[in-house]
Amino acid sequence: MLEFQIRWAEVLLVGLFRNLLGLAWYSPLLFGPCWARHLGCTPATMRARALRVLPLEFLCSCIIAFVLAQVLNLAGAIDWVMGVVVGFLLWAGFVAATTPNQVLYARRPAMVYLIDAGFCLVSLLGMGVLIATWQWDDEIQHALAWLQP
Repeated sequence: MLEFQIRWAEVLLVGLFRNLLGLAWYSPLLFGPCWARHLGCTPATMRARALRVLPLEFLCSCIIAFVLAQVLNLAGAIDWVMGVVVGFLLWAGFVAATTPNQVLYARRPAMVYLIDAGFCLVSLLGMGVLIATWQWDDEIQHALAWLQP
């Protein structure tokens, strides 16, 4: 029988990593202006949407972190190389292979697909490395022990 291991600190911190990466990825410094231009959005519209959807995006990031942790656990991943390999395989099979429909059928601009798929690739690789090399449980629990009554 499968047993799911839930390390809440890991799920929350890796989910936070993905959200922070997304804020940088879609910022004016990186791909935000190009992405918005191809979708016909203004910077003000993007900011307004971002503020409304950040809580849901964080929840989704935590779900991704949890599922990725389970896959890495099943794969026996214990180092950064396995984290990268598993992250890449999940991206190739579940993102790169399924989302081109956005371009083919929904007629979204190809550039939007490339920016979004690139974000998914980088985030899954980074999350895979963080989770596969996670050895901070004891340190985090010890550091947070002072918060408990």
